[in-house]
Amino acid sequence: MERCYDCKKIGILGGSFDPIHQGHLNIAEYARAEFRLDEIWFIPAGHSPNKREADMTPAEVRLEMVALAIADYPYYKLSRVEVDAKETSYTYLTLSKLAKQYPITQFYFIMGADSLDYLEKWRHPEIICKKAIILAAVRDDMDIVQIEQKILSLKELFEAEIYPIQGGRTNISSTTLRRQLADCREKPELLPAPVWKYICENGLYGCKSEK
Repeated sequence: MERCYDCKKIGILGGSFDPIHQGHLNIAEYARAEFRLDEIWFIPAGHSPNKREADMTPAEVRLEMVALAIADYPYYKLSRVEVDAKETSYTYLTLSKLAKQYPITQFYFIMGADSLDYLEKWRHPEIICKKAIILAAVRDDMDIVQIEQKILSLKELFEAEIYPIQGGRTNISSTTLRRQLADCREKPELLPAPVWKYICENGLYGCKSEK
């Protein structure tokens, strides 16, 4: 891809954020610090290609939880680009829209390093690699040598720019958090306090009262 050295550097972190948790914030912060990004844009999925919408918390609710989680960080922004779109939220479409809307911007797409194993199976990975530099969050239990080998093969396949993020990945998932929240007895450790309050006030994930 053609790198823009004088452009604003924006990290893109997408996901269902159902709910957003500290793991998401940690990845964003390490990416921002390690690659000196100006901002991180959180992009909740609209019409996800991998999940049934009927099984997801409504988009506006997920948007509100993200807004609460990032409110104290001036360099974190919330984007509605996928929620407001009518079509399926494919990454290549999102990055293409953003590149067209913000031409003097260098985008960095943040993803889990485990997803590198099947990046070539995503919809139009060549466009993803053309529109953004890829940052892969590496967990402590991952084999960095295998990840580096996968990065090399993807670079050759798509002429991509891919770099590992050295920290910030926590062993937690939104699925695990939803199970913990079903009890609603105390705030899960990795759930931001404003998000916990919102979940309890609105009876999400089985919670029925404010804590």
